[in-house]
Amino acid sequence: MNIFKSKNQQDKRVVDFIYSFILRSKKSEIYKRKYRNLIRHIENFEQKTGILLYLNNLTESQAEEFMYYLKSVGRLKGKTKGTGLMINSVRVIKQNLDAVLRRAKSDGYSINADFLEVNVDGEDCNAIYLTADELKKINSVKLSKEMAAVRDMFLIGCFTALRFSDYSKLTTENIINEKIYVKTRKTGTKVIIPLHPIISEILKRNNGNFPKIKSEQAYNTALKRICKKAGINSEVLYERTIGLKVVRKRIKKYKLVSSHTARRSAATNMYLSGIPAARIMLITGHTTEQSFFKYIRIAKEENAKTLAESTFFLNI
Repeated sequence: MNIFKSKNQQDKRVVDFIYSFILRSKKSEIYKRKYRNLIRHIENFEQKTGILLYLNNLTESQAEEFMYYLKSVGRLKGKTKGTGLMINSVRVIKQNLDAVLRRAKSDGYSINADFLEVNVDGEDCNAIYLTADELKKINSVKLSKEMAAVRDMFLIGCFTALRFSDYSKLTTENIINEKIYVKTRKTGTKVIIPLHPIISEILKRNNGNFPKIKSEQAYNTALKRICKKAGINSEVLYERTIGLKVVRKRIKKYKLVSSHTARRSAATNMYLSGIPAARIMLITGHTTEQSFFKYIRIAKEENAKTLAESTFFLNI
């Protein structure tokens, strides 16, 4: 029996719908890339299990099978190909698939809601932020011209709270009257950010221009090397669900630095400096304080210190 042949010609395979959805979409290649990745996961799942996913007969059981596949053998490339994905990666893939199914439903296809009801809980991904003192170390470290460009771009993110897709595209045209004006790529929101003195310093040492880099992947690799050289080597507890296991270990902080660390560092340091959350949220785009406080990194020690300095704890 050929498992790849539908008995009912009215059935529509999920991968076929995604292919046609991508062809019709007018959105960016970055947007389409995540759905091409979803196709690869679904096709690999179907090959390994013999379970075909059709729009009109998806079940809760199939959702759980797909989630188990992602958690156990879902990695598609690299040295760890065939091992399980991190739980947050599984969650993103399931969310992308849910978005496809909702689009199919709006296009008139019959969808089993049971599949959509299966959720994957995310976890705190041990994302870090860099303190003001650590940023000073990074700013002062001596680097080659190419590595200095990476460092400077990262610091721009650390003092704007913009996403990499926004802070990596800044030009001098974004600066008006000592303020940075940006229409964010992800949400289309217009934000205005005061020009930080560190960014002014970066512009001066780059002949009045914003630095440029080759690629985000190379950028993230270089960042770790820069932070290691700058002495960002305190140990932090790393705890992630990878595949079907929880991995716990202590790891040097510089190893966790990435392009997104800049945005998180900016938001956290702004808050620690006394800027109200509501004003920072106008830049970061968080719509609730609950989501904002999950995003920023306030260590329990820092929180205790702030509490100790409050009038509540000072009163006798």
